[in-house]
Amino acid sequence: MSRDCTAALFDGPGNGFSITNMELLPAGPGEVLVEVTACAVCGSDLHTIAGRRPCPQHTVLGHEIVGRVVETGGPVADWSGDSLATGDRITWSIAASCGSCFYCLEDLPQKCEQLVKYGHADPKQSGPLGGFASHCRLLPGTAIFRLPDGLSDLEAVPANCCTATSVAAVGMADSIGGAVLLVLGAGSLGLTISEFALHNDASAVIIADINSSRLEKAATIAGCTPLLLDPAAGDTPAELPGIIGDFTDGRGVDVAIDVTGASSAIESALHWLRIGGQAILVGSVFESPAISLDPQAVVRRMLRIAGLHNYRPRDLQSALTFLDQLPTDAASRSLVGTSFPLSDIDRAIETADSQAHLRVAITPTP
Repeated sequence: MSRDCTAALFDGPGNGFSITNMELLPAGPGEVLVEVTACAVCGSDLHTIAGRRPCPQHTVLGHEIVGRVVETGGPVADWSGDSLATGDRITWSIAASCGSCFYCLEDLPQKCEQLVKYGHADPKQSGPLGGFASHCRLLPGTAIFRLPDGLSDLEAVPANCCTATSVAAVGMADSIGGAVLLVLGAGSLGLTISEFALHNDASAVIIADINSSRLEKAATIAGCTPLLLDPAAGDTPAELPGIIGDFTDGRGVDVAIDVTGASSAIESALHWLRIGGQAILVGSVFESPAISLDPQAVVRRMLRIAGLHNYRPRDLQSALTFLDQLPTDAASRSLVGTSFPLSDIDRAIETADSQAHLRVAITPTP
């Protein structure tokens, strides 16, 4: 039996959204129909809306989603192998992968050759595949996870992008226990990376940003030291900031993770690594100026540079466990500052773009 679905279709940069009613066909074999209870506005959504990322017209955006199962196309199991049932509160990987292509077999399912990304998919594919809608269709090959009972929808909604990516970023470090970590960018990702690194026994986290108000939340995390950067002051990246020198006896940090994607921040991160240090780039998901890289310095200082794009399903499992273990006032568990109904999506996007809150959520069916 078909259902009614209300969706906000993205009409392209500068054109906003159209609220549309559409028919939602029954779940096909291996599919799951979900009633969306909350979807957070991610930074990548804002990049798409501003025209900095390509997107098919009339796409249903939104990929940080939680919801309730309303229908399955035959028996469908969650990632742990347990059968899903109507009413289960779930979240899921931000993409469906085939499980059999070269990259899936190389344990890179987020780079599947048949990848379908929720919130970025062609709307002609199976109907609503994003969270700015009352319902979302989950395709076969999607890793599905039940939400812990102790997490509310708004606490859990960043899990399948922000939190899982943070887990994956920290997991790329050769060793985080006892390490001094530099995080560039004090938004949702930076705060979550900082908190997860400390949760996994990093000795100290220095979180840097050019915006002092964004660092205020970082200052509330035990073991996290804010570092305000002032690009207008003409700082020379090669000069080690005093805070970093104090924590590392002048050597530089063990690991630097950049979530800004800003070329100047990445260059600073490379300069501020110790010999044998590791840089992990997470935020470079849009075009930015090329950086200056001295190959001789990389060789002589034995630096390691790695990139991360999205995550593996096991990172989402770890993300949910991490959030569930945190106190309710922890930064990573309280990212969503306000929410709006789907009918007020334009104001939700405007509020998210203002950066008045770390995360803004849309609640199509609260």
